[in-house]
Amino acid sequence: MAPATSLTRRGFAAAALVLAATAAARAAPPAAASGFIETVGNKVVGVLRDASLGRDERLQRLSGLLDEATDLPLLARLVLGQYWRKASQQQRDEYVRLFRALAMKTMADRLHEYGGETFEISGSHAVDDRDTIVTTRIMRPGSQSPVNVDWRVRDTGGKLAIIDIIAEGVSLVVTQRSEAAEVAGQQGIDGLLQQMRERVEGRA
Repeated sequence: MAPATSLTRRGFAAAALVLAATAAARAAPPAAASGFIETVGNKVVGVLRDASLGRDERLQRLSGLLDEATDLPLLARLVLGQYWRKASQQQRDEYVRLFRALAMKTMADRLHEYGGETFEISGSHAVDDRDTIVTTRIMRPGSQSPVNVDWRVRDTGGKLAIIDIIAEGVSLVVTQRSEAAEVAGQQGIDGLLQQMRERVEGRA
């Protein structure tokens, strides 16, 4: 399962690998959701632009932002879908650990792709009684066309979190859940974990 989207391939990977959800959550007000996305985005761009940071320190700061903006264990559970219920506690723990390791590896591998991208918020609206969509455009240098990205935000018990990213119409949640289900369906949960280990170690 490769944790990459069209957004990450365009050099904005550090902000893209995020997801969280809770059943008892309520919708974030559009203004609050927009402010949240603007704050997270500005922090990411600030880290990417800071020439005083070495690669390791830059990755460490982006890791902190990832943890700040999301609940990765819950992300992993949602992406694994029906197979989460079938997994043993040991398999669940290993899956969450590998899920985070892959997120960090993806950021590390793609740091060099950042080419001065910025972003602008173009609107926000509630989509149901739980979630708000914040619409942005990732502005790329030169004559390259902007990348359209929607961020689905939820108030998870007093903390705003991004629960999905739709880059150019492609949902991060749907894509990764489909990939995980395909591998787990063919090779079982242990097969999925083995594939994830190989990706973390750079063998796949």
